[in-house]
Amino acid sequence: MADVDTSAARRGPDGPDGLTAALAQAWHDVLGSLPQEDSDFYEAGGTSIDAARIASQAAAFAPDAEDLDVTLMTALLDEARFGDVLRLGLESIDGTRAGSV
Repeated sequence: MADVDTSAARRGPDGPDGLTAALAQAWHDVLGSLPQEDSDFYEAGGTSIDAARIASQAAAFAPDAEDLDVTLMTALLDEARFGDVLRLGLESIDGTRAGSV
């Protein structure tokens, strides 16, 4: 498994975002290409099985985020663009953290 250079993936001043890196790595591992913000899941050759694999692998980054794998898989199948999937994943994590405070 090749590691993906996600140094360009940033979220605010805190540096590399872990979910961005995890999602990009999973995308690369399953689809064989490094995603960009506007990369389309289906144009990259993605299938429903690929969506499940990517979502499961990326969700391992935040095991405390409830149903993150379901959120990511649904987003991959519905939204199809990497940036949109990432945004929904981050919202899911933020929602889990807000609910546990």
